[in-house]
Amino acid sequence: MTERARKLDASRLRVLPGGSPTPAPSYRLLTQVSAALSTSLDLDRTLKEILERMNALVAFDAATVFLLDDSRTELHVKAALGVPVALKEVKSFKVGEGVVGWVVRHGATALIHDSSKDARYKATGPERRPKTVLAAPLRAQDNLLGAMVLVRSAKEPFGPEHQRLVEAIASQAAVAIDHARLYETERASRRRAEALLATAQAGSEAVVTPELLQRAVKQVAFAMRATAAAAILPDEEGEIIEAAFDASDPPAFGLESLRSQPLTALPLLAALGDARRPLIVQRAIRPALLDDAFWSRSEAQVVAAVPVRWQDRMTAALIVGFADADRLTPSELELLDEIGRQLALGMERLRLQARVQDQQNEMVVVAERNRIARDMHDGLVQYVYALGLQLEHARDLASQPEAVTPVLTAAIQQTNHVLSEMRTFIYQLRPIIMQEKQIGEWVVDLCRQFQEATGIPVRAHVGAPAGQEPSPEVSIALFRIIQEALANIYKHAQASKATLSLDFTSDEARLVIEDDGRGFDVDARTVPDIEHGHGLKNIDERMRELGASLQLESAPGAGTRLMAVFPYTGGGRS
Repeated sequence: MTERARKLDASRLRVLPGGSPTPAPSYRLLTQVSAALSTSLDLDRTLKEILERMNALVAFDAATVFLLDDSRTELHVKAALGVPVALKEVKSFKVGEGVVGWVVRHGATALIHDSSKDARYKATGPERRPKTVLAAPLRAQDNLLGAMVLVRSAKEPFGPEHQRLVEAIASQAAVAIDHARLYETERASRRRAEALLATAQAGSEAVVTPELLQRAVKQVAFAMRATAAAAILPDEEGEIIEAAFDASDPPAFGLESLRSQPLTALPLLAALGDARRPLIVQRAIRPALLDDAFWSRSEAQVVAAVPVRWQDRMTAALIVGFADADRLTPSELELLDEIGRQLALGMERLRLQARVQDQQNEMVVVAERNRIARDMHDGLVQYVYALGLQLEHARDLASQPEAVTPVLTAAIQQTNHVLSEMRTFIYQLRPIIMQEKQIGEWVVDLCRQFQEATGIPVRAHVGAPAGQEPSPEVSIALFRIIQEALANIYKHAQASKATLSLDFTSDEARLVIEDDGRGFDVDARTVPDIEHGHGLKNIDERMRELGASLQLESAPGAGTRLMAVFPYTGGGRS
């Protein structure tokens, strides 16, 4: 303790001739301490405030606040002032051990004039000189929370007047600590409810699994005040990393580079395969579960990896990083585990919905096939049959040229009628989105739905048609090629963004789709057609029938550019 502090301490505690301390300065400060502590709701701030206010009343070399753990068997350092070692290096005490343990066990203040002569005192570091120690219990009503310990040189021992003042402050401090703890408990409960609600909402509102995981990681990162959050989606066989979703932009972990790689590419996933509870990975003592490439992008000091399981099968992995390793308390890990269960429930709901939708689609297809067969039998087949009869009649009239002309004229009219009926069938076979909306609207809708489902942004531009709308055949070909191209961007390209442009002239429709993905070697394909490219099956044949052309430009690491040109010839315009 400095000479100035010693003089201040003496001036604060002038003793009257009767032996009682002068109340004026000390108790005025005590009132100020009480007012300051009563307004503090943050526990760490409250503890720091206690020691700083205490130092304004009773000079000391060092002071420490110990609080009981949840089991009420050990005391741990929660705040210190003037302690020459880091808090994590300060020894914790069991109840009954050392001065602080004695104070908590007996619920009484300990005043030690010479630490070298009192068996209760246990040094937490190398001792050179005897100390005087004053330790008071922190008690809020009947709830004993811990103890406050003050230390200074034995040459200037604490006295009874210090003890009374410290006990008064300890009583006020205990109430403030109790209030701060209640506030933290309430805040933690609110955060828990917010995180679970956000995850449940994502599970109930998402329409596909990628959308669910993308929304969930963002909401979990926000609700839990995490430094980073990401989710990894294996394929149905549990062998390949199908996708990775990161809450940050740009991604905090860089896990998107693992897409389409085996699960063994990330050892953390292999470890989670056998885990039933969240795994904790420390940055400072990290094993090979996450290599430096992932840590270098994030400020996280610790990562909690949560296996998302349904019926004992890991359907996804949730990875949440925190800047403070102490944040991962048992209650936080329990919350993350519950969030994992919510995600599993949401993913199973979407899987069942998709199965039901597939069954409904199959029923719709069967019903549509039956309708088409019935309509063709009652319509087209009858017209074609009548056309055949007319042509046979014209053949029989070959010896009467003047009678053939009216029959052939009727046959031509019948042929035009058949063509009209076939165009009607083609229109009815178009996807419903094309029947309800103009071409510019459904193209933009396709891109928007893709972006919402995958998280990959697509900038779309559709020019105004030059004259009439494209024919149904061209519209259907455009629809299918856009669907396939976007699907390939998600499945194979590992792209972070894409662009689509569709323009019309008086002669042709031109579609260009580009991405910034990993690309591929176009010349390395076995057969130079689209069917052996990225899986756009049957599109090449459909385009050839329409007299259209398709070009692919790509190279490893350079993205892909697809251009399809549909000339308005051979039925290309309605």
